[in-house]
Amino acid sequence: MTVAYGFGIEDELHRVLRGRPPADALAWVEQQLGARVEQVEPLEGGRSAAVHRLFLAGGREPVVLRRYVRDWVRDEPEIPVNEAHVLRFLTGHPAIPAPHLLAADPLGAETGVPTTVMTSVPGSVVWHPDDLESWLRRLAELLPVIHGVRVPADAGLAEWAPYGPEIPFPPPWSRHPSAWQAALSAYEGPRPEFERVFVHRDYHPGNLLWTDGEITGVVDWVSSCVGPAEEDVAHCRINLCYQFDMSVADRFLDLWLSVTGRDSWNPYHDLVNAVSMVENDPDPKADEFIAAAIRRS
Repeated sequence: MTVAYGFGIEDELHRVLRGRPPADALAWVEQQLGARVEQVEPLEGGRSAAVHRLFLAGGREPVVLRRYVRDWVRDEPEIPVNEAHVLRFLTGHPAIPAPHLLAADPLGAETGVPTTVMTSVPGSVVWHPDDLESWLRRLAELLPVIHGVRVPADAGLAEWAPYGPEIPFPPPWSRHPSAWQAALSAYEGPRPEFERVFVHRDYHPGNLLWTDGEITGVVDWVSSCVGPAEEDVAHCRINLCYQFDMSVADRFLDLWLSVTGRDSWNPYHDLVNAVSMVENDPDPKADEFIAAAIRRS
């Protein structure tokens, strides 16, 4: 069975991300919330930040503490700032089951590293559903709700741009080097016209929480911006291909097209997502995905 993203991480990274937060970080939370932290529980499933559920004294609802403890945040300091901004923005949109921001130190001025505290939304991550068809349909049905959030001109949300490649192209291990070269050309070329909507930008099953077959929480809004709805669809598709296979990714797309009343799909968004996610190590699922995208072109 495939290990889902963020699980089964190496021991040292597990220690950094899942170890107990330092006392000064917990003291800061207590000061911000006016309640004592009684218990700390690491949350599995992520690789970019240390995330813990904190249980508070006085019968208060638990909260979630996210601490950006990895080096990458030095090169992208805008990410924790964006997370706090997006969570504030979503407070006025109750149809989206997102956490509410409770406190933030996005530059780490008080806590030493960028830190966010938010409400804990109910549910658990599901990567292996009993009813795959129903699970995929719920994934597809939630996207128009997210994309339907009205974004005022003064919302201050970032504008979407495709992420660039992190390795030389084409990947030397690929069986489809011409497909990867075409994907790079798509990334470097003109962007297709699109309707500007609010996008999650990291929409995949690892960021959705479920209760009794329904999605009850959407987390990890750190990269949210204004851009094409297709960005979320393509990003979810490549994650579904990695976890299952291309047929599952295609079924999700068919369901999204049906839910939204669309009759076509531009593989540009598959291509540019693949460009940003490919790594040096041989990755047959990525190869499968890129070859399928080119066949749709």
